[in-house]
Amino acid sequence: MLNPDSVYSQVGDLTEETLQKLEKSGLRMTVQRRHIIDILTKSQCTSPKELWYEARQYVPDLGIATVYRLINRLEQIGVLAKTRSLGINRVQPQLGVITNIDGKVVHLRNPVKLNELIRIGLVAKGIIGPDTTIDTSLVGESININLTS
Repeated sequence: MLNPDSVYSQVGDLTEETLQKLEKSGLRMTVQRRHIIDILTKSQCTSPKELWYEARQYVPDLGIATVYRLINRLEQIGVLAKTRSLGINRVQPQLGVITNIDGKVVHLRNPVKLNELIRIGLVAKGIIGPDTTIDTSLVGESININLTS
């Protein structure tokens, strides 16, 4: 679990699945990166610089750029997000209000989750298959979509 004072919020679990996602994204999983991820999940670090100082106890030749690159990649794959406020927030996009062309709110008979709405659109456009599931995360102002099956 991340420190509540951290500037990062954990969106997904930093597990073997995360390590596989990192490798699929083209990042080779080195001993340095494994130490950084382990420290990120267990330490009281509140910034990349603190994380770097702690990781150097295990990997003395670790460069701070490696820490920043790994944090950026974790954000890109939707596992970690920088919070925009002083507190820590789970960053999970939610469906807001839907309005018609006249600006009137459209009330749905059957509530739909944002993930499902995006998935239906991707299926309709032929981008993913009908059996594919997705997971979304908010990184800054962008919604990242991870195909989960």
